[in-house]
Amino acid sequence: MKNLDQIRAKNALAAKVGTGKEGGDSVAKKVPAMIIENGFLGAFAFAVENGKGYLDVFNAIISHLVEVGIVAPDKRAIGNFCEMDAVALRAATAEAMAFLNYLRRLAKA
Repeated sequence: MKNLDQIRAKNALAAKVGTGKEGGDSVAKKVPAMIIENGFLGAFAFAVENGKGYLDVFNAIISHLVEVGIVAPDKRAIGNFCEMDAVALRAATAEAMAFLNYLRRLAKA
């Protein structure tokens, strides 16, 4: 049985976060600050609106949240995150931040 850190690292290595100026590691390094400043929903809304690699990072985050069981596979859209209760959204945010620690370090790998 793998622990959560091993799952996070595996998912970060497998993530397709793009390359180039606004992709990959540069965006993955910006997203944690965006979540701290604006909350998970605000940062997710920005990613949906902006694209440019941000959506790739959020797709990787959501895929990870599905794999660890925080989000149901059919509840990947931003609207479903808006309907979560505060405790579930806080858990999703905490796990997303923990996953981003690995993603921002392993995005180039």
